[in-house]
Amino acid sequence: MESVLIVDDDLALRGMLALAVKGFGYEVHEAASSRQAIEILGSKSVDVVLLDMGMPPNEHTAEEGLKVLNWVSESTKSIKVIVLTGQDADATSYLAIKHGAFDFLSKPVSNEQLSNAIERAMLFLAQAQKLKEQEGVQKVELDLEMGVGVKSARNAAELKLLRQVLSDTNFNVHEVARRLGLKRENVYYLINKYGLERD
Repeated sequence: MESVLIVDDDLALRGMLALAVKGFGYEVHEAASSRQAIEILGSKSVDVVLLDMGMPPNEHTAEEGLKVLNWVSESTKSIKVIVLTGQDADATSYLAIKHGAFDFLSKPVSNEQLSNAIERAMLFLAQAQKLKEQEGVQKVELDLEMGVGVKSARNAAELKLLRQVLSDTNFNVHEVARRLGLKRENVYYLINKYGLERD
């Protein structure tokens, strides 16, 4: 069953969102803080995160929401984040997109808006999985600072792809080598180069 994590410190709002999302047919997890959200993301299967950006102890800034976005961005899991906020929409949406959010909704949000956003995120996840299974295409998203050179871009792409395939294969070096078209010794070299270890 597809699952949604709702991250919001407001218990009443989180409860209303959870009720709506369950009504859409998804499994729901709830978190009241960035710390709880990251614990759940690390231990459970989550497809979409509905994320409030302003939470204690920094409820007047986007700092807590950014912690979750950064964790998702650095993770090898396929998760789409939809940011929900009542704060300055322009500034918050800019930060959210910069840090890897898939979509952005301003509070208050209607059930129709919420349902459409989650369906869109699930569709993108399903199509990315289909690309991987049917065509062997692995989508890799990178945030690169312009002007730092091609070598750093290549290294960032290499690391992101290697981490993803290692995760997908449960660190099976033989299968990683097959999927990437490399010799096993090259895979070991890359693992050592980036200091990667089995989780």
